[in-house]
Amino acid sequence: MNISGAIFDLDGTLLDTTEIWEGVAARYITSLRKTPEPGLREKTKAMTLPMLCSYLKDEYRIATTESKIAKGFNTILREDYLESADIKQYVPILLEKFKQKGVAMCITTSTDKAIANEILVRLGIRDYFTFIMTCEEAGGDKESPKVFLDAHKKLGTPKDETIVVEDGLLAIRGAKEADFYVIAVADKNEEQNKAEIQELSDRYIESFEELL
Repeated sequence: MNISGAIFDLDGTLLDTTEIWEGVAARYITSLRKTPEPGLREKTKAMTLPMLCSYLKDEYRIATTESKIAKGFNTILREDYLESADIKQYVPILLEKFKQKGVAMCITTSTDKAIANEILVRLGIRDYFTFIMTCEEAGGDKESPKVFLDAHKKLGTPKDETIVVEDGLLAIRGAKEADFYVIAVADKNEEQNKAEIQELSDRYIESFEELL
């Protein structure tokens, strides 16, 4: 396959940050002296930030605005990102390889754009990506094909030469519904979905070394 465009997920794909996301909502609820429900991350993992804030406000009867909930959530997320977020092995080598081949690259993510931009700059890989598109900007979560279609339209590459690189089952479903060639990246937090991910995706890799 000739690749001229690549749409990358951030958390769990390029960055080893899935565990950070796993705990942020629970930490936020705990900070309010409330008890987070079991499986909170699983219930909310495909939500955009506005959807998550609406869910938390209703489910935990939080007496504040959704914008203030988002601010508190992002404060915790940013602290964790700056303290412990790291890049997955071989990612910088792959990005440089794609750059040398003229592949246009972008990010789609549920993470706040300012936080995503900051961590990519800190890790030294921001300049590889033409833009960052959030699910909030696209107006839907990653289970919907819209974020991938919007990102592809902005990227401007031929669809049959554009890949989506993702780790999550719900996002892979969305990308396949949008009819993209999907490369699935192994992530320990999606281990329970591995068989379905392997079946849905066009290629499954355990490490980015396989793409070098």
